[in-house]
Amino acid sequence: MEDGLAGNHISGILQDKKGFIWIAGTALQRYDGEHFLTITNFDRLPGSMYYEDIALFEDRLGRIWIGTPDNIRMYDPVTASVRAVPIEEGLLFAGNVGCHAILQDRNGVIWTTTRAGLLMLDSNTNKFRKAPGIPDSIRSQLNSAILEDHEGRLWLSGANSLYLYSANRKEVYSAHHNPARLTALNVRQSIKKLYQDSRHRIWMASRGSKELFAWHPDNNFLRSYHFKGQENDSDQVYDISEDLQGRIWTAMREKGLYRHNDARDTFDLNIPGNNADPLGLHFNYESNCLLHDRDGHLWVGTDRGINMMSLHNQSFTRLDYRRGFPDSEVTGIYRAANGDAYIGYWGKGFVWLRPNLQLQQHFTYQPGGRGGIPEARGQVWSFAGLRNGRILIGQENGFISEFDPSTRRFRHFQPKGLFDQTVLTIAPEKDSVIWLGIYKHGLARWDPQQNTVENYPQLLQFIQRNTSVMAVVPQADSVLWLASTSGGLLRFHKKSGLVKKQVMFRHHNDTVRNITSLLRYNDSLLVAGTDHGIFFYNLRSDTWEAQDINGEHFDEWILSMHRAAEGEAIWFTTPYGFYRLNGKNRTFSAFVQNDDIIDNHRRVRRNIAILENGHLLVGASDHAVSFSPLHLQEKPAPPDVTIVEMRVMNQLVNTDSVVGSQRAIVLPHDRNFISISFKSLQYHNENARYYYKLEGVDADWLPAESLLIARYTDLSPGRYTFRVKSMNTAGIFSRNTTFVNIVIQPAFWQTWWFRALCILLLLGLIYAYFRFRLYLVKKEAKNRAAFREELAQLEMKALRAQMNPHFIFNALNSIQTFMMKNQTEQALAYLSRFARLIRNVLDTSQLNNISITRECSMLENYLELEKLRLDNKFDYTITVDPQLDSDFVEIPAMVLQPFVENAIWHGLLHMEDRGLLNIAFIKENGRIHVTVTDNGIGRDAATSIKQFSHPTHVSRGLQITKDRLQIYNSRFNLDASFDIEDLQNGTGKAAGTRVNLWFPLQED
Repeated sequence: MEDGLAGNHISGILQDKKGFIWIAGTALQRYDGEHFLTITNFDRLPGSMYYEDIALFEDRLGRIWIGTPDNIRMYDPVTASVRAVPIEEGLLFAGNVGCHAILQDRNGVIWTTTRAGLLMLDSNTNKFRKAPGIPDSIRSQLNSAILEDHEGRLWLSGANSLYLYSANRKEVYSAHHNPARLTALNVRQSIKKLYQDSRHRIWMASRGSKELFAWHPDNNFLRSYHFKGQENDSDQVYDISEDLQGRIWTAMREKGLYRHNDARDTFDLNIPGNNADPLGLHFNYESNCLLHDRDGHLWVGTDRGINMMSLHNQSFTRLDYRRGFPDSEVTGIYRAANGDAYIGYWGKGFVWLRPNLQLQQHFTYQPGGRGGIPEARGQVWSFAGLRNGRILIGQENGFISEFDPSTRRFRHFQPKGLFDQTVLTIAPEKDSVIWLGIYKHGLARWDPQQNTVENYPQLLQFIQRNTSVMAVVPQADSVLWLASTSGGLLRFHKKSGLVKKQVMFRHHNDTVRNITSLLRYNDSLLVAGTDHGIFFYNLRSDTWEAQDINGEHFDEWILSMHRAAEGEAIWFTTPYGFYRLNGKNRTFSAFVQNDDIIDNHRRVRRNIAILENGHLLVGASDHAVSFSPLHLQEKPAPPDVTIVEMRVMNQLVNTDSVVGSQRAIVLPHDRNFISISFKSLQYHNENARYYYKLEGVDADWLPAESLLIARYTDLSPGRYTFRVKSMNTAGIFSRNTTFVNIVIQPAFWQTWWFRALCILLLLGLIYAYFRFRLYLVKKEAKNRAAFREELAQLEMKALRAQMNPHFIFNALNSIQTFMMKNQTEQALAYLSRFARLIRNVLDTSQLNNISITRECSMLENYLELEKLRLDNKFDYTITVDPQLDSDFVEIPAMVLQPFVENAIWHGLLHMEDRGLLNIAFIKENGRIHVTVTDNGIGRDAATSIKQFSHPTHVSRGLQITKDRLQIYNSRFNLDASFDIEDLQNGTGKAAGTRVNLWFPLQED
């Protein structure tokens, strides 16, 4: 239960045609190799458990039928729902169905055996009813096993006899009515289980005598088998199944499992329960049910959960603790010249085996190394043989032992130059020269006769990091090729002690530095195993080539390699098993192998050895395995990929009814974010690669990464086909490509009729636009003419307002006064300024904008004339912000003069003291701010004086200026404005007037 089962008591196991495993215990669960999905619960009361059998069956539509003591249920994968299937009224009481078995015959009819006897599903009413054509006295007792044979006949178990229902469903045969004299009908007992094997034999597990019967239809021979149970009683057969090799297996109540030997016609293999053995069959009282899955595994449902056995190839010899070998991880394997084999272990020393794999002796740590190894942790990593037949054993902490098999004595060494590190590889050159690969310290040369070590720190300096040497391959007499864990492939010159060449392989954009194993393939090629596959290095051309599989890089961690006994093949291991690289064509062969080899996720180098008899000896996690290459079965194609789940906008969508068919999943336009999870349902650690594509989006197949999910977002409306396939490590693809069609419906605005309507509407809008545009052009022409006329009138008004007759009259009188007083120079100066002012006004009256410089010049002329005429009654200043380029920045023409005139005549004229007028041009917030400030009597006092002296005079200067600014703003898209501010002193009395004018900043 700790692994996800709803309960430990398993009553039924089924594998559906997709590959899912269905498990019936206290609940029905679906298993995909990683996760359990609970479909429905069987508990009748909280905490209660079923110990009765649960019947499981899959029909042609992929529906799962569940027969329980309470009722009959059906799981529909299309709706992902479970419903109880009703039984015709009057046959059974609710909760007392007692369903024993369910099947669907070749005609598609669903049959079941219950406490009410044999029932048949009525396709019209969807209810179970009495089976027709069988007398009720017989039918009512058919409440146990049921089977349809290869001829379409139904075999049915009664209370104390066996019945045969003809294929046309018109005749019922029994021991009393047996015209064909079938010996099988002579079984006068209740049958718990009926099974037909691939040879058409009918196997019958009886209840009374607890015999197992086998009926042979070819010769009408009935054979019985007895299984001894406890206390001299017979053991009961609970279930029967056939493996991929055609062998019959039985699940027993007490004695575990039995396997039938066809050659001897006897059950000669018994696997009893052994709860103390981690690899044993675990159950307390009974083994209930069997399943041989499509990959060859045997599933055994017991009262302690599920046991899973690998039955792929029984020619494998497992060397583990049950044969007296250490129960520890294998770290090294070696075959000596005399055929003996040596296996090193993590923490358990090493074992010495004869060529027939008979365990000769186990050597572990002994204090001082007497009769064992001196390394206290007992960790052995490497072996090598000397010419005199002695064996070198590399250990941790810098220990090397020399073992003499003839005397069984040891010599031990711990040279100082090994830095107390692990000896990973030993390569003897001669008795006095042994090359050692040291953990993190590269290469060392050891002389066992003198027990001296020569180190090569320049090797580490060359690659600028610590490295371990995993393999040493000589070339001629002067060169060694080194497989390093962080420096790639190194060419080492023995005499100089220098690295002459470094070869770094590439995988995509990454540099492959970790060389795990190295072989001399032929005179010109080295084969390097790495953490990213296999590479071939050409010694002559200094080039390398990566091993591909179906055009893609073979990206697997290579643990160890070994040349095959014959030809140019290479055996190699990965974390997922062992494989063969075949000769010059460089293709892969993968083999059916037990799960106990596919367990090397620690990525420990365990080596391969070829024994004298040609068998391979391969290291696994806590044992070694020996087998004959001749008996290996090449691995078939992986199972077709199953669509495990599809989600749309993160909501689950059922695909069972459309996968592999031309029907499609239809989705609206706003549900176009999909994710599809997939898996090739295999129930062992098989490494598979997956490739998928969505036709209509992906141009080519995409490799799936660690997460087996394809995600697509914002799909456009249209029809798509999602395809997925798997490939095993030998490059074999699944037989069929799994596919599902998907249709994204367009929104109404994406349909052709909506687009046509939009085109018509657009044409109408274009026509209306041109008609309206023509109307606006005509209207604008009329408005432009009216505007020009109004502007001309306003300009004339402004000109008249600015140069009013009163000013001209006063100016001429002033000139006359100067002349009568013989003040000729003042008169000429006044007349000169008056002429310039008249000329400036006439010049600018036709312009829309003038520069600040010209405006200031015109204002200065005007102010000087007024100042002369009023006898210097006021002073004035004109200032321009340095940030303004007065020669190029422009403002509207003839706008400031009326405000200046008002300041003089209504503010400064009536003052007793000398007045001051200030005109300032300021750049502020990207605009031109013009202020006209006087310190006169203020607007209120000026209004009173005006009403007293000229009550009938109406001034239009300011209104004309406001109208001109509005017209300018409208015509030239400007933003000019003004406001008038009354100034007061500290006591609240009038202290003058300020006019603020705002113009957009424009440069000529």
